[in-house]
Amino acid sequence: MQKTWLVALLSGWLATSAQAGDITGKVTLESTPSSRKVGETRASAGYEKGDVPNPSESEVEDVVIYLEGEKLDCTPLTKMGSKNTIVQKNKEFLPHVLPVTKGSKVFFRNQDPFPHHVYSVSQPGSFEIVKHGSTVRSQSFDGSGEIEIFCGIHTKMNAYIMVMNSNYFCSPSRSGAYRISSVPAGQYSLWLWHPRLPKPAKKSITVPATGSVTLDLKI
Repeated sequence: MQKTWLVALLSGWLATSAQAGDITGKVTLESTPSSRKVGETRASAGYEKGDVPNPSESEVEDVVIYLEGEKLDCTPLTKMGSKNTIVQKNKEFLPHVLPVTKGSKVFFRNQDPFPHHVYSVSQPGSFEIVKHGSTVRSQSFDGSGEIEIFCGIHTKMNAYIMVMNSNYFCSPSRSGAYRISSVPAGQYSLWLWHPRLPKPAKKSITVPATGSVTLDLKI
């Protein structure tokens, strides 16, 4: 009896785990993104305008590809890790674009020897961290969408947090290659977003129960 139960359990697990596929492809930017934005001073002494730093990443690496559809898991990140941390270093936010799931905490870590004044006025998650020094600070984001971040002291520091309603998202490599793995079989809307392009692109895609589907994307 026990052996039969174990076989049935294993068979059910294998059948369930097999009902997922991958989405792969390459992203090409056909449009030129606008210049990085400049913020405003936030009642902070010693502010400076300075120059916009050269990007540490290519523009295609700032693209976020994400799925929308029914019954997609959305798991918030609540413990500090590389996937939900923004570092301030050399008067730059790193990364320039941080994709996270809805309900996640984003941690801000200042590695400069002077304070910053991190803020956002974006509707999905406005916040302000005044005189942010060496202490790691965090902010929760319970609304989905684009959150634009600036420093009120160094006004040309600019970054974005993109909050999604599912675990199924990624950013391309420098070459434009991307992969979203282990997507439950079904039909979804696939979105292609870049923070400084006019509007996101949308595609319909059907994910097979096994294997992968290739979809090259242009924005």
